Amino acid sequence: MDSRALQEVQSEAIAIEAVLIAVFRRIARADPRMAELLHNAFDEAETVMSGLAVKHGMEEVLQTTTAAMTIVEELRQAVIPRRVAADRG
Repeated sequence: MDSRALQEVQSEAIAIEAVLIAVFRRIARADPRMAELLHNAFDEAETVMSGLAVKHGMEEVLQTTTAAMTIVEELRQAVIPRRVAADRG
């Protein structure tokens, strides 16, 4: 992949991430039950990634899985205010 194609992929990923954060934030603010649902979805995403890492051999995908889990956690923090996450306790 040349540098221009890589830059396009990175730009698309940033754009998609920004849209998802904005949509999920609005959903979470509109209905506290949806905030809970989104929080649970982030938990589930982490579980799925862990399962996939084990299925595909942890060593080959460890770095990718760790990076993906970091991104999921960053998305969670951007979408679900800390106080909502703490309230669910």
